[in-house]
Amino acid sequence: MRIVTVIPISRGISKDTLTYFTTKDANLGSIVSIPLRKKIVYGLVVGNREVKEIKSELKSLSYSIRKIERVETKVFLSDAFVKAVQKIADYHASSVGAVLSVLIPKAVLENSSELPVQEKNPLSGVFNETLLLQSSDEERYANYKSLIREEFAKNRSVFFCLPTIEDLLNIKSNIEKGIEKYTFVLHGGLAKKEIIGLWQKIMSENHPVVIVATGSFLSLPRSDIGTIILEKESSRSYKMQTRPYIDIRSAVQILAKESNIRLVLGDTLLRVETLWQEKNGKYAELSPLKFRFLGTGNTEIIDTKSPLDMKTKEFMVLSTKVKNLIINAVENNEQTFLFCGRKGLYPITVCSDCGTTVVCKNCNAPVVLYSKKSTHQNKKLFVCNHCGERRDAEELCVKCGGWRLNTIGIGVDKVVEEVQKLLPKAKIIVMDKDHIKTHKMAVKTRDMFYGNPGNIMIGTEMALLYLNQKIENSVVVSIDSYFSVPDFQINEKIFHILLSMRTVSEKNFFVQTRQNDTKIFDNALRGNLADFYRDEIEDRKSIGYPPFVTYIKITLEGEKLRVKKEMEKVLEQVKPYELKIFEAWNPGSNKKFLIHGLITLEAGKWPDMALLERLRALPPQCSVKIDPLTLL
Repeated sequence: MRIVTVIPISRGISKDTLTYFTTKDANLGSIVSIPLRKKIVYGLVVGNREVKEIKSELKSLSYSIRKIERVETKVFLSDAFVKAVQKIADYHASSVGAVLSVLIPKAVLENSSELPVQEKNPLSGVFNETLLLQSSDEERYANYKSLIREEFAKNRSVFFCLPTIEDLLNIKSNIEKGIEKYTFVLHGGLAKKEIIGLWQKIMSENHPVVIVATGSFLSLPRSDIGTIILEKESSRSYKMQTRPYIDIRSAVQILAKESNIRLVLGDTLLRVETLWQEKNGKYAELSPLKFRFLGTGNTEIIDTKSPLDMKTKEFMVLSTKVKNLIINAVENNEQTFLFCGRKGLYPITVCSDCGTTVVCKNCNAPVVLYSKKSTHQNKKLFVCNHCGERRDAEELCVKCGGWRLNTIGIGVDKVVEEVQKLLPKAKIIVMDKDHIKTHKMAVKTRDMFYGNPGNIMIGTEMALLYLNQKIENSVVVSIDSYFSVPDFQINEKIFHILLSMRTVSEKNFFVQTRQNDTKIFDNALRGNLADFYRDEIEDRKSIGYPPFVTYIKITLEGEKLRVKKEMEKVLEQVKPYELKIFEAWNPGSNKKFLIHGLITLEAGKWPDMALLERLRALPPQCSVKIDPLTLL
């Protein structure tokens, strides 16, 4: 009989290891089924000792050791992967089991006993380095093809890591020509049988392969992978929004280092933090970084500060130039994309008498005005995009009782109304989260847009992910509201939106704004990445934002008085580290209140093991995020 130390592969377990006994062989690295509370979960074996060796220890235990249900497979994961997972868990102040649950697909765990395992043959001529590739999509794809040929010639495989399914499919179509037989795509949207079948093919293939996958397949134990390419490096989709809040980009960097293999980070514009590291010698260039993109199309900033009608102070939704562009595009069978930063008719409603914003009665977030068509009339509704609350828009100001509730900003539905007035017979396609609920629906909508010349698409950021071919015209109808968001990364987000639209536009790219003197617009329209980076890094340095510091955000949600008291206890628990406590941007209601605590560390000081110990000792209702996307 043997005593086995197991890491439970589960997100809801705070302990890193548990102890079990078994009469079967359960070697280090084996996947086993274990009883945990009232259910059976999977676990990774990290310790194995004979009972006779630790008899005295067993007698002193205050609990009984349970039996392993069954051994699923032997030596499933590499030593380097297990070491990397432990470091990934430390970096994200999470448990090893929670990280494993993210990086190993459930379908693989359930069928691990049937999966082939390769011999662990160390690669020669490979060492860890991080290389950057910043250029246009076409240039990056050409570089990737050349890199794959080089790796294949050296009998090595390549792992492409991407943030979304659509990104995977785009890369596959651009790099697989001539190597279709050795290119494999894996993502969570596949059926379990498909995942297992592809996994078996990849592991059984003698020829080097290209694996195009999301981060959840980084555990694939193919021993000849010499390079990991992390494409779309700036994408926010790499950051998990649920526990354990892992950033796949950080996980990939740690895994590449522990596996002693090359890592390539690629994008049209890499993150400001990444470029800063390159300037300071931490990263090198795969090829010279491109900081200017030359386009052939017409670009223009349209000033919309002045009202369309000075007497009524009515501001235009679509400028005269944009209206003419849309009309000409339809007449010439050209495609046009209109970007709008918000959903609904209007994103904000305020009282003209006292200035009070109309907010959700559940969570206090600003409500959005929508139009709901019925048989006899168009009914206006206030909808909260935060919690989903809906109510009739016929109401008075809750503060002063005033009836003059005025709408501010431009939403997708309002743009649709304006285009319909302009061209009643035009084919309009809408792509936002209200109209598009699934990936399949988005692909179908996108293909409909591209398949019919003269179509007009109106959408939010969601649409940018699916516009994978050039179009003639694009217009930023409304983006100014983004500047009001108190987020240290908001300028970078705006610039990426503008750059994406400029890249996809062949003929015309217009930006409507009331802030036409803001430098970010000029830099985006001229493709001037260098000036944008210089301005942004100087601003962050002067204020003390990342990459000059590391943020750790602790969040509590619940009844207002209770969570405030709990956060005060957290403040005491993390001492001597300073915790700044503040309410969320939309703190919610008394019953569902949101409060944050922020610890700021000097760059390079994380992980701090003393602080890590304190964070892991916090109660489970505390969510801890390292390098949060936002402080809101």
